[in-house]
Amino acid sequence: MKQLIVYYDGLCPLCQKSKRLLERVDRFRQLTFSDARRMPVEQQPRLLERMHVETEQGVRYPGIEGIRLLTKTLPFLLPLAPFVSLAIVLRIGAPLYDGVAKNRVIPMSCTTECSIN
Repeated sequence: MKQLIVYYDGLCPLCQKSKRLLERVDRFRQLTFSDARRMPVEQQPRLLERMHVETEQGVRYPGIEGIRLLTKTLPFLLPLAPFVSLAIVLRIGAPLYDGVAKNRVIPMSCTTECSIN
C-alpha cells in the first residue's frame, strides 16, 4: 500500500481544512502530514507555493499533480481521479489550482522573536 507525505502550509486556514478532510478520508493511514513551515528554510518557499505530495521514492508532486496522486491513492477519492486527470489534460487544472493557492489568505502570525516596526 502506498505511503505518501503531504506538505501543507500550517498557517493557512484553507490548507488546514484540506488536511483535516484528507485525514478523514485516509481510512488506511496512507498519509503523513508535514507542515512546510517546519521544513529547512531553503525548501520553504517552493513548498509554501502549493501543496506537495511525496512518494516513498522521494518524488514530489506539486499542486494539481499532487491532487491527482491523492485521488489515485485514496480509495474514497478514487471516483474523482478521472475528473482531476481530465482537468490536467485540458490544461485547466493547474491554473485553477494555482489561482486558489495564490489567493489564499494567511493570517498574520508572530512569535516572541517577531517585531513589527
